[in-house]
Order: sequence, then structure tokens, then C-alpha cells
Amino acid sequence: MEELAQEIRRLKEELDRKSEEIQDFKKWVGRDIDRDYSSPVEEFSEKELESHIREHLAAIKIHVESKPDLREIMSHRRTIGKPIAFMKRALLETTFTHLDAFLDRQTQFNRRIAALVPALLFRATHAIERTKWIEDKVGGFEENLVIMKNKIDHLISRLERLERKPKDSQNP
Repeated sequence: MEELAQEIRRLKEELDRKSEEIQDFKKWVGRDIDRDYSSPVEEFSEKELESHIREHLAAIKIHVESKPDLREIMSHRRTIGKPIAFMKRALLETTFTHLDAFLDRQTQFNRRIAALVPALLFRATHAIERTKWIEDKVGGFEENLVIMKNKIDHLISRLERLERKPKDSQNP
């Protein structure tokens, strides 16, 4: 038993070291490391799943607006930068006149998704709480059924004893 506790302690320490190494790597890179694959959500613990949901919900809320901000367009070139930025803005403004209808529909869709995801999350959380409550109630009913079964068995055995007594008293 002591060996098992030591092994668990050793594994926890190793996990902590690996986690710190990952954090150091993220600091060294200066940002989170992107993944090209989706996370295996079904393998997450409850805590990991909660943080995963929060992270993606925040990302959805950030990217609701589909239209780029034309004020963010700039150039890093010193002498010809301003004309290049002007050309970029002009090109985007003329392009967006044709794409506005599509982008408006996409923005509405994004807003609906951003509003729907928290509602679904709330509903799922409520369903989990309700399921736990129902499981507790069913557990209470099961206990009551066991008690009632024991009482019925006791009553049946007493009834059988009472039925045997008159027969025994008739046969002396």
C-alpha cells in the first residue's frame, strides 16, 4: 500500500514538472501553441472540459464580427507606407460593397451562435443538476423499497406461522 502511495506521489511530481516545462515553452515562444487537430473532448476530466468550454466560448464571442476594421490597416514602410495603406483601404472598401450582404448574414449567424452556445451550456448544466437530483430521489425510493420488501417478507412469514398454528392445534 505504501509503494502505491509513493508511486502516485512520484507520478504527480513528474506531471507537475512536465506541466511547468510546457508553461516555460509557452513563455519562450511568447504565445499559446496552436494545434491543427481538435482535442479529444471525451477524454477530458470535468475540470479540463470546463476550461475548454470557457476558452472556446471566449473565442466565439471575440470573433462574432466578420467585417475587418479598416482603421487597423497600416504599413510598416516609412516612405511609401501611407500610399500603400491608402490603396489597401480603398481596395477593401470597394470589395466590401459587394460582400456586405454576405458579411451581414455571416455576422448575424455568428451572433446567434454566440448567443446560443451559452444557452446550451446553461441547459446542459441544468440537465446535469436535474439528473443528479433525480438519481438522489431514485436512491431514496430504492431504500424505501428495500425496507418495504423486508416488512412484507416479515408479514408473510408471520401470516404463514399464523396459518400453521390452527392446523397444528386441530391435529393433537
